[in-house]
Amino acid sequence: MLKTYPDNLKGALILLIASVIWGSTFIPQKIAMDFWSPLQFTAIRFLIGAFLLLTILPFFGLPKKIYSKSLIIYGFTLGTLLGFAALFQQIGLVTTTATNAGFFTSLYVLLVPIIGIFLGSSPHFLLWLAALVCIVGSVLLAVPEGSFMIEKINKGDIWVIFGSLLWAFHVQVLSYGVKKNPIMLLAILQFLFASIVLIIFGFLFSPKELFNFPNLFGNPLVLITLLYCSIGSVCIAFVLQMIGQRYSPPNEAAIIMSTEAIFAAFFGWLILAEFFNARILTGSSLIFIGIIISQIYPIEKIKKSNFE
Repeated sequence: MLKTYPDNLKGALILLIASVIWGSTFIPQKIAMDFWSPLQFTAIRFLIGAFLLLTILPFFGLPKKIYSKSLIIYGFTLGTLLGFAALFQQIGLVTTTATNAGFFTSLYVLLVPIIGIFLGSSPHFLLWLAALVCIVGSVLLAVPEGSFMIEKINKGDIWVIFGSLLWAFHVQVLSYGVKKNPIMLLAILQFLFASIVLIIFGFLFSPKELFNFPNLFGNPLVLITLLYCSIGSVCIAFVLQMIGQRYSPPNEAAIIMSTEAIFAAFFGWLILAEFFNARILTGSSLIFIGIIISQIYPIEKIKKSNFE
């Protein structure tokens, strides 16, 4: 059944709110790397997120059938993709330049429709145009000063590229999972599996990094940054993403979520007094133009359906 345009708009607004929250977590994520390893930080914040959602689950009402094969499969698949995507991105942010990391992360906007082709989806040319416009805007945001050193790709860049690919797969798989399962239960399982998979991975390949805990009470930022990213990014933003993707197809969702880069720049200006220059303003404008272009296709599709 064809969704109405208000449904598409609702999904876009929800995803936009999620992007605002993700943009605000960029600074605490960077600060947290002074105390935590990427593996520790990623695994623990997903574990905290899962348990926090579990405590408030009764307020949302439990479905009659809590357990299902579909719920477990999607929970494990999404959790594995999410866990390693977040881990790879976190490692990349530590070991490469912010310029290169920003560019390579933005590639998922283009990777989502490419993956969709292999899943039997044929994106409209307006969505391709919107994705390309957003990519250009993301590049301008990622390179506010200086030049992009693509000829000097290092290991950190490779981590970010793999993370971007996993983000793209996560967006595609999530679009199916949220239509077949209760969102809150799927969110809890997704975060729980993400944490468990990373803990097992750390136990097998990097036990020193996993179990070398910082002094939790020596500096208030140790807990503040962890809790903020656990509550804001995991409990709120990722759940909003799941709700938003019930109404927005994966290609449109990826385009809308690219506004995370805009809000990251905004909070950098608000908190760290970083200045907006012409390049940042141009990049932000292009991303918003890309979002507008991506919303033209749903309108045209609705109009065509009404006349048939």
